[in-house]
Amino acid sequence: MNPKIKSFQDNIRRTFILFSMTPVFAVAVIAIGIFLYTWNRYTAIVNRQDNQVICQKIDDTLGIYYGMFSDMQMVLMAQEDSVETTLGVGYLNPDGSKVTNPVRNQLYQILYERTGDLEDTGNMMILSPKQEVLFCSKGSAPAYLTQREYRNWGVFYRIQNSPNEVSSILYDGTLYLVKGIFADHEMKYAMVYQVPKQVITAIVNQQNRYCIITDRNGWIYLNNMPGMSDEFGQIQDSAWQETGLVTVDGKKYFTYNHRLMKGLTIFTFSDVNRSQKLVLVIIGIIAVLFAGIVLITFWTTARSSEVYTRDVKEIESAFEAVQQGDFDVSLHMDSSQEFQTIGNDFNEMLEGLKAQIEENKELAEHAAFSQVKQLESQFNPHFLFNTLDNIRFMAKIDADAADKMILSLSGLLRYSIREVREEVTVKEDLEYLQNYLNILQIRFNKRFAYEMDVSPDIYDCVIPKLIIQPLLENAVKYGFDENKKLSVKLKGYQNKDQVVFICEDDGAGIEEELLQELQRQMTGDENTGTHLGLYNINRRIQLMYGQDYGVYLDSEKGRGTMVRLVLPKKRNESCTEC
Repeated sequence: MNPKIKSFQDNIRRTFILFSMTPVFAVAVIAIGIFLYTWNRYTAIVNRQDNQVICQKIDDTLGIYYGMFSDMQMVLMAQEDSVETTLGVGYLNPDGSKVTNPVRNQLYQILYERTGDLEDTGNMMILSPKQEVLFCSKGSAPAYLTQREYRNWGVFYRIQNSPNEVSSILYDGTLYLVKGIFADHEMKYAMVYQVPKQVITAIVNQQNRYCIITDRNGWIYLNNMPGMSDEFGQIQDSAWQETGLVTVDGKKYFTYNHRLMKGLTIFTFSDVNRSQKLVLVIIGIIAVLFAGIVLITFWTTARSSEVYTRDVKEIESAFEAVQQGDFDVSLHMDSSQEFQTIGNDFNEMLEGLKAQIEENKELAEHAAFSQVKQLESQFNPHFLFNTLDNIRFMAKIDADAADKMILSLSGLLRYSIREVREEVTVKEDLEYLQNYLNILQIRFNKRFAYEMDVSPDIYDCVIPKLIIQPLLENAVKYGFDENKKLSVKLKGYQNKDQVVFICEDDGAGIEEELLQELQRQMTGDENTGTHLGLYNINRRIQLMYGQDYGVYLDSEKGRGTMVRLVLPKKRNESCTEC
Protein backbone atom coordinates (compact mmCIF):
# COMPACT_ATOMS: atom_id res chain seq x y z
CA MET A 1 0.00 0.00 0.00
CA ASN A 2 1.45 3.36 -1.06
CA PRO A 3 2.17 5.83 1.76
CA LYS A 4 -0.06 8.87 2.00
CA ILE A 5 1.34 11.70 -0.09
CA LYS A 6 1.62 15.01 1.71
CA SER A 7 0.13 18.17 0.31
CA PHE A 8 2.16 20.77 -1.54
CA GLN A 9 1.59 23.19 1.36
CA ASP A 10 2.95 20.66 3.87
CA ASN A 11 5.99 20.07 1.69
CA ILE A 12 6.61 23.81 1.38
CA ARG A 13 6.29 24.27 5.13
CA ARG A 14 8.57 21.35 5.87
CA THR A 15 11.14 22.72 3.42
CA PHE A 16 11.00 26.18 5.01
CA ILE A 17 11.52 24.64 8.45
CA LEU A 18 14.35 22.44 7.21
CA PHE A 19 16.25 25.20 5.46
CA SER A 20 15.71 27.75 8.23
CA MET A 21 16.36 25.53 11.25
CA THR A 22 19.28 23.51 9.92
CA PRO A 23 21.66 26.52 9.57
CA VAL A 24 20.62 27.85 12.99
CA PHE A 25 21.17 24.49 14.64
CA ALA A 26 24.48 23.98 12.81
CA VAL A 27 25.73 27.44 13.80
CA ALA A 28 24.72 26.87 17.44
CA VAL A 29 26.49 23.51 17.59
CA ILE A 30 29.60 24.89 15.87
CA ALA A 31 29.64 27.94 18.16
CA ILE A 32 29.41 25.76 21.28
CA GLY A 33 32.11 23.46 19.90
CA ILE A 34 34.42 26.39 19.13
CA PHE A 35 33.77 27.88 22.57
CA LEU A 36 34.52 24.60 24.36
CA TYR A 37 37.65 24.03 22.28
CA THR A 38 38.86 27.61 22.79
CA TRP A 39 38.15 27.50 26.50
CA ASN A 40 39.97 24.18 26.86
CA ARG A 41 42.95 25.41 24.86
CA TYR A 42 43.05 28.72 26.73
CA THR A 43 42.92 26.94 30.12
CA ALA A 44 45.71 24.59 29.08
CA ILE A 45 47.90 27.36 27.65
CA VAL A 46 47.50 29.69 30.66
CA ASN A 47 48.13 26.82 33.08
CA ARG A 48 51.24 25.78 31.18
CA GLN A 49 52.51 29.36 30.97
CA ASP A 50 52.07 29.88 34.73
CA ASN A 51 53.80 26.58 35.36
CA GLN A 52 56.70 27.66 33.18
CA VAL A 53 56.98 31.00 35.02
CA ILE A 54 56.99 29.30 38.43
CA CYS A 55 59.52 26.72 37.22
CA GLN A 56 61.76 29.41 35.79
CA LYS A 57 61.70 31.51 38.98
CA ILE A 58 62.31 28.51 41.25
CA ASP A 59 65.09 27.32 38.95
CA ASP A 60 66.66 30.79 39.03
CA THR A 61 66.41 30.89 42.83
CA LEU A 62 67.95 27.44 43.17
CA GLY A 63 70.63 28.61 40.74
CA ILE A 64 71.51 31.37 43.22
CA TYR A 65 71.96 28.76 45.93
CA TYR A 66 74.02 26.57 43.60
CA GLY A 67 76.28 29.56 42.90
CA MET A 68 76.58 30.18 46.63
CA PHE A 69 77.78 26.58 47.11
CA SER A 70 80.45 27.07 44.45
CA ASP A 71 81.71 30.30 46.00
CA MET A 72 81.88 28.80 49.49
CA GLN A 73 83.64 25.68 48.22
CA MET A 74 86.35 27.84 46.64
CA VAL A 75 86.89 29.65 49.94
CA LEU A 76 87.06 26.41 51.94
CA MET A 77 89.35 24.57 49.49
CA ALA A 78 91.75 27.53 49.37
CA GLN A 79 92.67 26.97 53.07
CA GLU A 80 95.52 24.64 53.94
CA ASP A 81 94.83 24.51 57.68
CA SER A 82 92.76 21.87 59.37
CA VAL A 83 89.02 21.98 59.24
CA GLU A 84 88.79 23.29 62.81
CA THR A 85 91.48 25.90 62.24
CA THR A 86 89.94 27.05 58.98
CA LEU A 87 86.64 27.94 60.60
CA GLY A 88 88.05 28.83 64.04
CA VAL A 89 86.15 26.14 65.85
CA GLY A 90 87.11 25.85 69.56
CA TYR A 91 89.30 28.95 69.63
CA LEU A 92 88.50 31.72 72.15
CA ASN A 93 89.93 35.15 72.95
CA PRO A 94 91.39 35.80 76.46
CA ASP A 95 88.13 37.52 77.41
CA GLY A 96 86.18 34.37 76.51
CA SER A 97 84.74 35.61 73.18
CA LYS A 98 85.09 33.62 69.97
CA VAL A 99 88.06 34.27 67.77
CA THR A 100 87.19 36.34 64.73
CA ASN A 101 87.95 34.09 61.76
CA PRO A 102 88.33 35.57 58.26
CA VAL A 103 87.04 32.39 56.58
CA ARG A 104 83.79 32.54 58.53
CA ASN A 105 83.47 36.20 57.61
CA GLN A 106 83.89 35.32 53.94
CA LEU A 107 81.19 32.65 54.21
CA TYR A 108 78.79 35.12 55.80
CA GLN A 109 79.61 37.66 53.11
CA ILE A 110 78.91 35.13 50.33
CA LEU A 111 75.65 34.10 52.01
CA TYR A 112 74.38 37.66 52.29
CA GLU A 113 75.54 38.67 48.81
CA ARG A 114 73.74 35.71 47.23
CA THR A 115 70.53 35.76 49.27
CA GLY A 116 70.29 39.41 50.30
CA ASP A 117 67.58 40.15 47.67
CA LEU A 118 65.45 37.24 48.88
CA GLU A 119 63.00 37.35 51.75
CA ASP A 120 65.12 35.04 53.91
CA THR A 121 68.80 34.17 53.85
CA GLY A 122 68.08 30.63 55.00
CA ASN A 123 70.35 28.50 57.17
CA MET A 124 73.74 27.53 55.76
CA MET A 125 75.54 24.74 57.65
CA ILE A 126 78.98 23.23 57.17
CA LEU A 127 79.78 19.94 58.87
CA SER A 128 82.93 17.95 59.35
CA PRO A 129 83.20 14.34 58.18
CA LYS A 130 82.39 13.39 61.79
CA GLN A 131 79.06 15.30 61.61
CA GLU A 132 80.40 18.14 63.79
CA VAL A 133 78.88 21.53 63.06
CA LEU A 134 81.68 23.81 61.84
CA PHE A 135 79.49 26.65 60.56
CA CYS A 136 75.80 27.51 61.04
CA SER A 137 74.43 30.83 59.80
CA LYS A 138 71.42 30.83 62.14
CA GLY A 139 70.10 28.78 65.03
CA SER A 140 71.42 25.28 65.35
CA ALA A 141 71.68 22.26 63.13
CA PRO A 142 68.89 19.67 63.34
CA ALA A 143 69.61 16.39 65.11
CA TYR A 144 69.37 14.27 61.96
CA LEU A 145 72.50 16.05 60.71
CA THR A 146 74.66 15.59 63.79
CA GLN A 147 73.61 12.32 65.40
CA ARG A 148 75.46 9.16 64.43
CA GLU A 149 72.36 7.02 63.90
CA TYR A 150 71.36 9.20 60.92
CA ARG A 151 74.71 8.82 59.19
CA ASN A 152 73.71 6.04 56.82
CA TRP A 153 70.37 7.43 55.68
CA GLY A 154 68.56 10.73 55.21
CA VAL A 155 70.39 13.95 54.49
CA PHE A 156 73.88 12.88 55.50
CA TYR A 157 73.54 9.69 53.49
CA ARG A 158 72.77 11.77 50.39
CA ILE A 159 75.87 13.92 51.06
CA GLN A 160 78.15 10.90 51.21
CA ASN A 161 76.70 9.44 48.01
CA SER A 162 76.85 12.67 45.98
CA PRO A 163 80.53 13.60 46.04
CA ASN A 164 81.23 17.12 44.80
CA GLU A 165 77.66 17.47 43.45
CA VAL A 166 74.85 19.70 44.65
CA SER A 167 71.63 17.74 45.09
CA SER A 168 68.27 18.41 46.65
CA ILE A 169 66.55 16.30 49.26
CA LEU A 170 63.21 16.71 50.96
CA TYR A 171 63.31 15.62 54.57
CA ASP A 172 60.73 16.15 57.29
CA GLY A 173 58.92 18.73 55.14
CA THR A 174 62.10 20.78 54.67
CA LEU A 175 63.98 21.23 51.42
CA TYR A 176 67.74 20.91 51.67
CA LEU A 177 70.48 21.53 49.15
CA VAL A 178 73.51 19.42 50.03
CA LYS A 179 77.01 18.89 48.72
CA GLY A 180 79.92 16.82 49.97
CA ILE A 181 83.39 18.26 49.31
CA PHE A 182 85.83 15.44 48.72
CA ALA A 183 89.61 15.33 48.22
CA ASP A 184 91.37 12.08 47.35
CA HIS A 185 88.08 10.23 47.84
CA GLU A 186 87.83 11.51 51.41
CA MET A 187 85.19 13.97 52.64
CA LYS A 188 86.55 17.23 53.92
CA TYR A 189 83.34 19.21 54.33
CA ALA A 190 79.59 18.56 54.20
CA MET A 191 77.65 21.65 53.04
CA VAL A 192 73.92 21.75 53.88
CA TYR A 193 71.59 24.62 53.05
CA GLN A 194 68.06 24.76 54.43
CA VAL A 195 66.02 26.47 51.71
CA PRO A 196 63.62 29.08 53.22
CA LYS A 197 60.11 27.90 52.47
CA GLN A 198 58.72 31.43 52.33
CA VAL A 199 60.99 32.20 49.36
CA ILE A 200 59.43 29.38 47.28
CA THR A 201 55.95 30.20 48.61
CA ALA A 202 56.30 33.84 47.50
CA ILE A 203 57.12 32.68 43.97
CA VAL A 204 53.98 30.53 43.84
CA ASN A 205 51.79 33.26 45.36
CA GLN A 206 52.88 35.75 42.69
CA GLN A 207 51.15 33.60 40.04
CA ASN A 208 47.96 33.20 42.11
CA ARG A 209 47.81 29.58 41.07
CA TYR A 210 47.01 26.27 42.74
CA CYS A 211 50.42 24.65 42.97
CA ILE A 212 52.10 21.59 44.46
CA ILE A 213 55.87 21.09 44.61
CA THR A 214 57.24 17.60 45.19
CA ASP A 215 60.54 15.80 45.00
CA ARG A 216 61.22 13.17 42.36
CA ASN A 217 59.43 10.54 44.45
CA GLY A 218 56.19 12.49 44.88
CA TRP A 219 56.75 13.67 48.47
CA ILE A 220 55.10 17.06 48.89
CA TYR A 221 57.21 20.06 49.80
CA LEU A 222 54.69 22.84 49.18
CA ASN A 223 50.93 22.54 48.67
CA ASN A 224 48.30 25.31 48.55
CA MET A 225 45.64 22.96 47.23
CA PRO A 226 43.96 20.94 50.00
CA GLY A 227 42.80 17.42 49.30
CA MET A 228 45.53 16.57 46.79
CA SER A 229 47.87 14.72 49.20
CA ASP A 230 47.39 11.20 50.52
CA GLU A 231 47.71 10.06 54.11
CA PHE A 232 51.49 9.60 53.73
CA GLY A 233 52.18 13.11 52.50
CA GLN A 234 52.61 12.21 48.83
CA ILE A 235 50.69 13.65 45.90
CA GLN A 236 47.68 11.57 44.82
CA ASP A 237 48.18 9.16 41.94
CA SER A 238 45.42 10.87 39.93
CA ALA A 239 47.59 13.99 39.62
CA TRP A 240 50.79 12.07 38.85
CA GLN A 241 50.45 12.56 35.10
CA GLU A 242 51.80 14.79 32.37
CA THR A 243 48.72 16.91 31.77
CA GLY A 244 44.94 16.61 31.69
CA LEU A 245 41.83 16.63 33.86
CA VAL A 246 41.90 15.24 37.40
CA THR A 247 39.08 14.90 39.92
CA VAL A 248 39.64 15.78 43.58
CA ASP A 249 36.78 15.49 46.07
CA GLY A 250 34.29 15.55 43.23
CA LYS A 251 35.81 18.68 41.67
CA LYS A 252 37.63 18.80 38.35
CA TYR A 253 40.97 20.48 37.77
CA PHE A 254 43.18 20.85 34.75
CA THR A 255 46.78 19.98 35.70
CA TYR A 256 50.18 20.43 34.14
CA ASN A 257 53.57 19.50 35.61
CA HIS A 258 57.22 19.99 34.83
CA ARG A 259 60.27 18.30 36.37
CA LEU A 260 63.25 20.51 37.12
CA MET A 261 66.78 19.27 36.64
CA LYS A 262 67.43 20.18 40.28
CA GLY A 263 65.16 17.40 41.52
CA LEU A 264 61.80 19.13 42.03
CA THR A 265 58.52 18.64 40.18
CA ILE A 266 56.14 21.60 39.83
CA PHE A 267 52.40 20.84 39.46
CA THR A 268 49.95 23.63 38.60
CA PHE A 269 46.16 23.30 38.61
CA SER A 270 43.26 25.25 37.07
CA ASP A 271 39.82 25.04 38.68
CA VAL A 272 37.43 24.21 35.82
CA ASN A 273 34.30 23.77 37.94
CA ARG A 274 33.19 27.39 37.64
CA SER A 275 34.02 27.39 33.96
CA GLN A 276 31.92 24.27 33.46
CA LYS A 277 29.01 25.93 35.20
CA LEU A 278 29.44 28.94 32.93
CA VAL A 279 29.45 26.65 29.88
CA LEU A 280 26.25 24.98 31.07
CA VAL A 281 24.61 28.39 31.55
CA ILE A 282 25.64 29.45 28.04
CA ILE A 283 24.35 26.17 26.57
CA GLY A 284 21.09 26.64 28.48
CA ILE A 285 20.68 30.17 27.11
CA ILE A 286 21.37 28.92 23.57
CA ALA A 287 18.85 26.11 24.06
CA VAL A 288 16.18 28.59 25.21
CA LEU A 289 16.90 30.87 22.25
CA PHE A 290 16.81 27.91 19.88
CA ALA A 291 13.46 26.78 21.31
CA GLY A 292 12.11 30.29 20.78
CA ILE A 293 13.38 30.28 17.20
CA VAL A 294 11.70 26.89 16.62
CA LEU A 295 8.34 28.19 17.88
CA ILE A 296 8.59 31.35 15.79
CA THR A 297 9.66 29.34 12.73
CA PHE A 298 6.71 26.95 13.05
CA TRP A 299 4.31 29.88 13.27
CA THR A 300 5.80 31.91 10.43
CA THR A 301 6.23 28.91 8.10
CA ALA A 302 2.59 27.96 8.59
CA ARG A 303 1.52 31.44 7.49
CA SER A 304 4.09 31.67 4.69
CA SER A 305 3.34 28.22 3.23
CA GLU A 306 -0.36 29.08 3.17
CA VAL A 307 0.34 32.28 1.25
CA TYR A 308 2.84 30.78 -1.18
CA THR A 309 0.68 27.76 -2.01
CA ARG A 310 -2.57 29.66 -2.43
CA ASP A 311 -2.20 29.70 -6.21
CA VAL A 312 -1.40 25.97 -6.33
CA LYS A 313 -4.61 25.22 -4.40
CA GLU A 314 -6.54 27.44 -6.78
CA ILE A 315 -5.08 25.56 -9.75
CA GLU A 316 -5.88 22.23 -8.10
CA SER A 317 -9.48 23.27 -7.49
CA ALA A 318 -9.85 24.44 -11.07
CA PHE A 319 -8.56 21.16 -12.52
CA GLU A 320 -10.77 19.14 -10.20
CA ALA A 321 -13.74 21.17 -11.43
CA VAL A 322 -12.75 20.42 -15.04
CA GLN A 323 -12.55 16.71 -14.19
CA GLN A 324 -16.11 16.96 -12.92
CA GLY A 325 -17.19 18.49 -16.23
CA ASP A 326 -17.35 22.16 -15.22
CA PHE A 327 -15.76 24.13 -18.08
CA ASP A 328 -16.85 27.55 -16.81
CA VAL A 329 -14.03 27.91 -14.24
CA SER A 330 -11.15 30.32 -14.84
CA LEU A 331 -7.85 31.19 -13.20
CA HIS A 332 -6.72 34.75 -12.41
CA MET A 333 -3.31 34.76 -10.71
CA ASP A 334 -0.69 37.50 -10.53
CA SER A 335 1.54 36.32 -7.67
CA SER A 336 4.37 35.38 -10.05
CA GLN A 337 5.10 35.34 -13.75
CA GLU A 338 5.15 31.53 -13.91
CA PHE A 339 1.76 31.07 -12.24
CA GLN A 340 0.32 33.88 -14.35
CA THR A 341 1.46 32.01 -17.47
CA ILE A 342 -0.13 28.77 -16.24
CA GLY A 343 -3.38 30.59 -15.44
CA ASN A 344 -3.56 32.24 -18.84
CA ASP A 345 -2.74 28.99 -20.64
CA PHE A 346 -5.32 27.14 -18.55
CA ASN A 347 -7.99 29.66 -19.47
CA GLU A 348 -7.05 29.43 -23.15
CA MET A 349 -7.11 25.64 -22.91
CA LEU A 350 -10.65 25.66 -21.51
CA GLU A 351 -11.79 28.07 -24.21
CA GLY A 352 -10.27 25.76 -26.79
CA LEU A 353 -11.89 22.69 -25.24
CA LYS A 354 -15.29 24.35 -25.13
CA ALA A 355 -14.90 25.40 -28.74
CA GLN A 356 -13.94 21.87 -29.71
CA ILE A 357 -16.93 20.43 -27.90
CA GLU A 358 -19.24 22.82 -29.70
CA GLU A 359 -17.68 21.96 -33.02
CA ASN A 360 -17.97 18.25 -32.30
CA LYS A 361 -21.67 18.68 -31.59
CA GLU A 362 -22.17 20.41 -34.94
CA LEU A 363 -20.24 17.65 -36.75
CA ALA A 364 -22.14 14.77 -35.20
CA GLU A 365 -22.91 13.37 -38.67
CA HIS A 366 -19.21 12.69 -39.13
CA ALA A 367 -19.04 9.84 -36.61
CA ALA A 368 -15.37 8.95 -36.86
CA PHE A 369 -14.16 12.54 -36.70
CA SER A 370 -16.59 13.27 -33.87
CA GLN A 371 -15.32 10.30 -31.83
CA VAL A 372 -11.72 11.39 -32.33
CA LYS A 373 -12.47 14.87 -30.99
CA GLN A 374 -14.39 13.45 -28.06
CA LEU A 375 -11.43 11.25 -27.08
CA GLU A 376 -9.11 14.24 -27.31
CA SER A 377 -11.33 16.33 -25.06
CA GLN A 378 -11.24 13.52 -22.47
CA PHE A 379 -7.52 13.00 -22.82
CA ASN A 380 -6.19 16.56 -22.59
CA PRO A 381 -7.60 17.51 -19.13
CA HIS A 382 -6.54 14.15 -17.74
CA PHE A 383 -2.99 14.55 -19.02
CA LEU A 384 -2.67 18.15 -17.81
CA PHE A 385 -4.12 17.32 -14.40
CA ASN A 386 -1.57 14.51 -13.91
CA THR A 387 1.28 16.77 -15.02
CA LEU A 388 0.33 19.48 -12.53
CA ASP A 389 -0.14 16.76 -9.92
CA ASN A 390 3.54 15.90 -10.39
CA ILE A 391 4.47 19.47 -9.46
CA ARG A 392 2.06 19.60 -6.50
CA PHE A 393 3.39 16.44 -4.96
CA MET A 394 7.09 17.16 -5.20
CA ALA A 395 8.75 15.54 -2.18
CA LYS A 396 11.74 17.90 -2.19
CA ILE A 397 11.36 21.52 -3.24
CA ASP A 398 14.17 23.19 -5.11
CA ALA A 399 13.75 26.66 -6.60
CA ASP A 400 15.60 25.96 -9.85
CA ALA A 401 13.98 22.56 -10.32
CA ALA A 402 10.48 23.94 -9.65
CA ASP A 403 11.05 26.73 -12.16
CA LYS A 404 12.19 24.20 -14.76
CA MET A 405 9.08 22.05 -14.13
CA ILE A 406 6.74 25.03 -14.47
CA LEU A 407 8.40 26.11 -17.71
CA SER A 408 8.15 22.54 -19.03
CA LEU A 409 4.45 22.41 -18.11
CA SER A 410 3.89 25.77 -19.76
CA GLY A 411 5.52 24.45 -22.94
CA LEU A 412 3.27 21.40 -22.92
CA LEU A 413 0.16 23.54 -22.43
CA ARG A 414 1.10 25.78 -25.33
CA TYR A 415 1.75 22.75 -27.50
CA SER A 416 -1.60 21.15 -26.66
CA ILE A 417 -3.79 24.24 -27.12
CA ARG A 418 -2.00 26.39 -29.68
CA GLU A 419 -1.08 23.63 -32.12
CA VAL A 420 -4.31 23.37 -34.13
CA ARG A 421 -3.09 20.59 -36.39
CA GLU A 422 -4.35 17.09 -35.70
CA GLU A 423 -1.09 15.62 -36.92
CA VAL A 424 2.46 16.74 -36.29
CA THR A 425 5.87 15.42 -37.28
CA VAL A 426 7.66 12.89 -35.09
CA LYS A 427 10.43 15.41 -34.51
CA GLU A 428 7.97 18.04 -33.25
CA ASP A 429 6.22 15.62 -30.92
CA LEU A 430 9.52 14.35 -29.53
CA GLU A 431 10.68 17.91 -28.84
CA TYR A 432 7.65 18.62 -26.68
CA LEU A 433 7.82 15.12 -25.19
CA GLN A 434 11.16 16.20 -23.72
CA ASN A 435 9.28 18.70 -21.52
CA TYR A 436 7.34 15.83 -19.96
CA LEU A 437 10.55 13.82 -19.48
CA ASN A 438 12.12 16.83 -17.75
CA ILE A 439 9.24 16.87 -15.27
CA LEU A 440 9.59 13.13 -14.60
CA GLN A 441 13.37 13.40 -14.20
CA ILE A 442 13.08 16.20 -11.62
CA ARG A 443 10.27 14.51 -9.74
CA PHE A 444 11.84 11.07 -9.41
CA ASN A 445 15.53 12.08 -9.72
CA LYS A 446 17.71 8.95 -9.70
CA ARG A 447 14.70 6.68 -9.32
CA PHE A 448 13.71 7.28 -12.96
CA ALA A 449 15.84 6.69 -16.03
CA TYR A 450 14.88 6.79 -19.67
CA GLU A 451 16.43 6.07 -23.05
CA MET A 452 15.21 7.31 -26.44
CA ASP A 453 16.23 5.51 -29.61
CA VAL A 454 14.20 6.99 -32.47
CA SER A 455 15.53 6.56 -35.98
CA PRO A 456 16.13 9.92 -37.69
CA ASP A 457 14.60 8.61 -40.95
CA ILE A 458 11.09 8.91 -39.40
CA TYR A 459 11.54 12.43 -38.00
CA ASP A 460 9.51 13.95 -40.89
CA CYS A 461 6.71 11.37 -40.65
CA VAL A 462 3.45 12.71 -39.27
CA ILE A 463 1.66 11.15 -36.31
CA PRO A 464 -1.32 12.18 -34.14
CA LYS A 465 -0.41 14.98 -31.76
CA LEU A 466 0.44 13.87 -28.18
CA ILE A 467 0.22 10.17 -29.07
CA ILE A 468 3.56 9.09 -27.52
CA GLN A 469 3.41 10.92 -24.18
CA PRO A 470 0.55 8.79 -22.74
CA LEU A 471 2.70 5.68 -23.24
CA LEU A 472 5.37 7.08 -20.93
CA GLU A 473 2.75 8.37 -18.52
CA ASN A 474 1.17 4.92 -18.31
CA ALA A 475 4.58 3.27 -17.75
CA VAL A 476 5.36 5.64 -14.85
CA LYS A 477 1.88 5.39 -13.34
CA TYR A 478 1.83 1.60 -13.14
CA GLY A 479 5.49 0.69 -13.47
CA PHE A 480 6.74 1.96 -10.13
CA ASP A 481 4.21 0.18 -7.89
CA GLU A 482 6.46 -1.13 -5.07
CA ASN A 483 9.65 -0.77 -7.11
CA LYS A 484 12.14 1.84 -6.01
CA LYS A 485 13.52 2.49 -9.52
CA LEU A 486 12.11 2.48 -13.02
CA SER A 487 13.79 2.50 -16.43
CA VAL A 488 11.84 3.23 -19.60
CA LYS A 489 13.10 2.80 -23.18
CA LEU A 490 11.35 4.39 -26.14
CA LYS A 491 12.26 3.06 -29.58
CA GLY A 492 10.95 4.33 -32.92
CA TYR A 493 11.59 2.99 -36.43
CA GLN A 494 9.92 2.34 -39.78
CA ASN A 495 8.84 -1.10 -40.91
CA LYS A 496 7.98 -1.05 -44.59
CA ASP A 497 4.88 1.19 -44.80
CA GLN A 498 4.49 1.46 -41.02
CA VAL A 499 5.92 3.62 -38.26
CA VAL A 500 6.39 1.65 -35.04
CA PHE A 501 6.98 2.97 -31.52
CA ILE A 502 7.83 0.59 -28.67
CA CYS A 503 7.66 1.77 -25.06
CA GLU A 504 9.25 -0.81 -22.75
CA ASP A 505 9.77 -0.59 -18.99
CA ASP A 506 11.28 -2.83 -16.29
CA GLY A 507 8.53 -2.05 -13.79
CA ALA A 508 6.02 -4.08 -11.83
CA GLY A 509 4.31 -5.63 -14.85
CA ILE A 510 0.66 -6.69 -15.13
CA GLU A 511 -1.13 -9.67 -13.68
CA GLU A 512 -2.07 -12.24 -16.35
CA GLU A 513 -5.80 -11.87 -15.68
CA LEU A 514 -5.71 -8.08 -15.91
CA LEU A 515 -3.54 -8.25 -19.06
CA GLN A 516 -6.11 -10.42 -20.81
CA GLU A 517 -8.90 -8.03 -19.78
CA LEU A 518 -7.01 -5.02 -21.17
CA GLN A 519 -6.26 -6.80 -24.44
CA ARG A 520 -9.92 -7.76 -24.77
CA GLN A 521 -11.08 -4.19 -24.10
CA MET A 522 -8.87 -2.73 -26.82
CA THR A 523 -10.49 -4.97 -29.43
CA GLY A 524 -14.01 -3.64 -28.66
CA ASP A 525 -15.82 -0.54 -29.85
CA GLU A 526 -16.66 0.56 -26.30
CA ASN A 527 -14.67 0.55 -23.09
CA THR A 528 -16.61 -1.15 -20.29
CA GLY A 529 -13.69 -1.07 -17.81
CA THR A 530 -11.96 1.61 -15.77
CA HIS A 531 -8.65 1.75 -17.71
CA LEU A 532 -9.09 4.58 -20.26
CA GLY A 533 -5.55 5.54 -21.27
CA LEU A 534 -4.45 2.79 -23.66
CA TYR A 535 -8.03 2.20 -24.89
CA ASN A 536 -8.39 5.87 -25.87
CA ILE A 537 -5.06 5.84 -27.72
CA ASN A 538 -5.99 2.66 -29.58
CA ARG A 539 -9.49 3.91 -30.41
CA ARG A 540 -8.21 7.26 -31.60
CA ILE A 541 -5.69 5.62 -33.96
CA GLN A 542 -8.23 3.20 -35.40
CA LEU A 543 -10.78 5.96 -35.97
CA MET A 544 -8.16 8.04 -37.78
CA TYR A 545 -6.33 5.34 -39.75
CA GLY A 546 -8.35 2.13 -39.65
CA GLN A 547 -8.32 -1.25 -37.94
CA ASP A 548 -4.89 -2.23 -39.25
CA TYR A 549 -3.21 0.14 -36.78
CA GLY A 550 -3.36 0.65 -33.04
CA VAL A 551 -1.86 -0.36 -29.68
CA TYR A 552 -0.55 -3.81 -28.76
CA LEU A 553 0.15 -4.68 -25.13
CA ASP A 554 2.37 -7.37 -23.64
CA SER A 555 3.50 -7.76 -20.01
CA GLU A 556 4.76 -10.19 -17.39
CA LYS A 557 4.25 -9.70 -13.68
CA GLY A 558 7.48 -8.57 -12.01
CA ARG A 559 9.40 -8.19 -15.29
CA GLY A 560 7.91 -5.12 -16.92
CA THR A 561 5.53 -4.06 -19.67
CA MET A 562 5.92 -3.44 -23.42
CA VAL A 563 3.48 -1.29 -25.41
CA ARG A 564 3.80 -1.30 -29.25
CA LEU A 565 2.25 1.54 -31.21
CA VAL A 566 1.72 0.93 -34.95
CA LEU A 567 0.90 3.86 -37.29
CA PRO A 568 0.86 4.34 -41.07
CA LYS A 569 3.97 5.89 -42.58
CA LYS A 570 2.91 9.35 -43.71
CA ARG A 571 5.35 12.03 -44.69
CA ASN A 572 5.00 15.71 -43.94
CA GLU A 573 3.31 17.66 -46.75
CA SER A 574 6.42 19.80 -47.14
CA CYS A 575 8.48 16.67 -47.81
CA THR A 576 9.02 15.87 -51.52
CA GLU A 577 9.79 12.20 -50.92
CA CYS A 578 7.54 9.50 -49.40
